[in-house]
Amino acid sequence: MEFEFSLIVDGISVDDDEAIATLYDNYDALLVCQGGKSVIVISGEGVDAVQAAHAVIGSLKSTLPQVSVLRLDPDLVGVSDIAGRVGRTRQNVLQWVNGERVADRGNAFPQPEGIVGRSHVWRWAEVNSWLNSIDLSDGVERPDREQSLIIDLMVLQWLKAMEQGRPAIEALAEQDERAADRLRVMNLLGEAIQDQAFSGELIKLPRKDRHRLKIVCAVLLDPLSRVIEKLGPNELSGALAVISDEGELHLTPIAATPLPGTVSAASIGLGVNATVGDLVLLQRNGTVRRETPLSLGFAS
Repeated sequence: MEFEFSLIVDGISVDDDEAIATLYDNYDALLVCQGGKSVIVISGEGVDAVQAAHAVIGSLKSTLPQVSVLRLDPDLVGVSDIAGRVGRTRQNVLQWVNGERVADRGNAFPQPEGIVGRSHVWRWAEVNSWLNSIDLSDGVERPDREQSLIIDLMVLQWLKAMEQGRPAIEALAEQDERAADRLRVMNLLGEAIQDQAFSGELIKLPRKDRHRLKIVCAVLLDPLSRVIEKLGPNELSGALAVISDEGELHLTPIAATPLPGTVSAASIGLGVNATVGDLVLLQRNGTVRRETPLSLGFAS
């Protein structure tokens, strides 16, 4: 799915013709100046807005390394702004806001984000989503409030990582009945990656995007084949994070295909039906070291 993002950035200006041409040629993106802020309007693809943001911000940093993404622009709109964007009158918009002209009474107009001056303002993404219910949206998907918060936190982590010369971490996890266990892995991971010695081995394998490292947060019963699917078909390498039965975090460099310096899963006895728990058991008994990079490609 494609999502549009308005990124508040630094390190670029509307007078930089070369950078603006690069944005347009590579991403069909625009750079605009709004209230003294430089904002890049750009689209990215992913299963959700957060994953799409990871991909597009990482790619943008690779293409234009001088650009720093600071946060998302919430794109706040008032009644007049909404009226202008949908071609309706202010009175019409006020009727929507007050619930006076809505076909589906259960679909209430979004809550305002706050007040600017004496007037309420709303997030355009939430208003646009509501407008979709009455066939007046612009058809563009944008991150909602919760996703925007996650993305802003992600950007802060990225900035800190880049200042320290480390890649930005993208934690991936299934949203299933074991989501709470995966969240526990993510929490431990967040603490562990602050230790550069701990994470140093993870960044040695070739990656498509050197500024970003994907880590799959798994549980012991997950199939290793599913870990590779979660990593994605376009990634050369990443890492696997899991908590053992003893409560210890195991963090292992992984690759979808044989790469120089990796050991194949088959060579240590892991077949197509192997689980993450099977790998952890081999690491515990010394068959393979935990920090040894593994190739987890399985023949079909």
